[in-house]
Amino acid sequence: MKLNYLKVAQNKQTILDEVDEGKFKIDLSDYIIHLKSFIDKDTCKNIVEELRDLKGADKSSQYSDGLGNDEADSFFDPQLESLEKVKESIFKDAIQEYANKVRAFNWAYHEHKRFRYSEMIVRRYHPNSELSYHHDDIILEVFPQWFPRRQNILTANIYFNDTSEYEGGDLHFPCVDKSFKPSVGDVVLFPSNWMFYHKVTKITSGHRYAGTLWFFYGSDRDIKKRSDHDKYFAK
Repeated sequence: MKLNYLKVAQNKQTILDEVDEGKFKIDLSDYIIHLKSFIDKDTCKNIVEELRDLKGADKSSQYSDGLGNDEADSFFDPQLESLEKVKESIFKDAIQEYANKVRAFNWAYHEHKRFRYSEMIVRRYHPNSELSYHHDDIILEVFPQWFPRRQNILTANIYFNDTSEYEGGDLHFPCVDKSFKPSVGDVVLFPSNWMFYHKVTKITSGHRYAGTLWFFYGSDRDIKKRSDHDKYFAK
C-alpha cells in the first residue's frame, strides 16, 4: 500500500494544531465513553431471548484464568443474526462516536487502513458470578491460539438487559475510581491496555446479559474462522 505523503503531512500538521489547542489534553476518565441506549430495546430483547436458552456455553475455569469466581455462561461468537447487526453498528457508528470525543484516537482510527473488530464474546451472568480486575490485553495471553499477531486497541462492552432485572454487576475502573451501571442498549468503550484495569462486581440476584468486542490493527487473516475455535468450546 503506497502512502500519500502529502496527506500524511497535512494530517500531521492538523494533529500538531489540535495539540497546541489543547484538544488532546483530557482526563483519564474521559477515555471511558458511555453511550446510552445505543442499541434499540427490541434488538436487545430478541438477543436476550435467544441467549436465555442458548446451549453450548463454556463454563471452564480456563476462560476466567483465575480472574474471578466466574460462573457465567460464556459464548464465543454465537451465530445470531441480531448480534451480527449489533457488531456492524458498533464498528460503523459507536467507534465514530468515540473518535469524535477522543481526538488522539480519532487520528489513529482514520489514518489506519487495517482497523478491524474481533468476534464477540457474550456472557450470561448468574447469581454469584463476577469478573475480577483485569485488562483486555490479557485475553491474548490466555488464548494466543485465538488471536495471533494482534494487539487490542479498544474495548466495547454491550449491554442487553435492563438493570432492574439484576442486582450487582457494576463495571468498575480503579484507575479513576468510577463505576458504571449500564442498562439495556448501552455501550461502554475504553482503551484495552493495562491502564484500564476493570472488573464486573458480583451478581447478587437475577441475570445479566452482556457482550464484548475488541478493535485492533490487523489484516483479515488475523480474524480466524469459527471452525478454528470450535475445539476450544463445548457444543
